[in-house]
Formats: sequence, C-alpha cells, structure tokens
Amino acid sequence: MSKHLIHRVTWDQVYGGDAYLYGTSLAFSEDGAVFENLRMASGKLICRFYSATNYQVKRTSPNLPLLVPGQEYRLELDIDAEPQGRFFLEVTYFNRQGEQLGFEVLRQPQGTIRYPEAAFSYEFTLKSAGASRLVVKGISIYTLEDAQPFKLDKPLEKRYLAEELPADLYLVQNLVKTN
Repeated sequence: MSKHLIHRVTWDQVYGGDAYLYGTSLAFSEDGAVFENLRMASGKLICRFYSATNYQVKRTSPNLPLLVPGQEYRLELDIDAEPQGRFFLEVTYFNRQGEQLGFEVLRQPQGTIRYPEAAFSYEFTLKSAGASRLVVKGISIYTLEDAQPFKLDKPLEKRYLAEELPADLYLVQNLVKTN
C-alpha cells in the first residue's frame, strides 16, 4: 500500500474565532506559524481548519480538501511543541445538516483516519495539551489506496464538430480542433 500526498494544510492567516488569541504571541514566517502563550490552559483551541465554510459568515474559503467517504487517509503533523508532544489534533465529522457524526483524536505526529460514509464535511482542530510554544509548519494529508492503473482503449480526443461549435468559442475557433 502506498501513500500519495493530496493536500498540505498550512496556517497562514487568522480568522475570527478560529484561533486562541488571548495573551498569545502569533507570528507567521516561512518556517510556519509560531504560536506562544505561557498561560494557556490544556484543551483550548489553538487553531481550526474547515473542509466547508459559509463564505458570507467566515469570508474565507475552505482550507481542507474534499475526502472520499469510506476511504482511509494518513495525516502527518509537522508541528514542533515546547514541551515536546504537548498538543493533539481533533478531527470532527459532520453530516449534510451540520450535525456531528463523530470525532477522532490524534495524539501522535502521524496517524490514520477513515472518512465516514455518511460524512459531508469535516474539520481539524489543533488543541493544546500543556504546550507553551508551537511552530505549526503544516499538516499533510495522504491517501492510502493502492494505485490502480488507469487504461484507455483509445486516447481521448477533444474535438467539436464544425456545426456544433458553441457560439462562445467564436473568437478562438481557429485554435479549436474540429472534424
């Protein structure tokens, strides 16, 4: 079984309610987001990433890719913490109505999740487990499926019949292949 990178999540902006900012020093650099808070309680949200957002409310696009229901994925967290390992990632699954279906907690820098069949969206919540400083470099999402060769009987040709050429393509008709 091989793994294939499908997305790398980086923390490069802060949106209202998606990060713990009380008493926090937060800096974004090329190495990642540097989060420092000496007085933060355990279990508090550090940052959150979404696979589905309401743009009118959040004014941002989703950070996470769409996942295939029933498929297994590997998550690799590239996060440095002081003290070491004092954070965890909570993966929460939701149905189409926004009701929580369940959640998984990853306490190690690597782990696997299975996206539920009934899930419509999900979110990652990075939480403190007593960390005073974190450098969040990114979270990588890999598929864990065996790659099946894709074979075509004949190569695909993208062509239009001359009489079926859409009117929208009139200006570029010389560039479009026709029979």
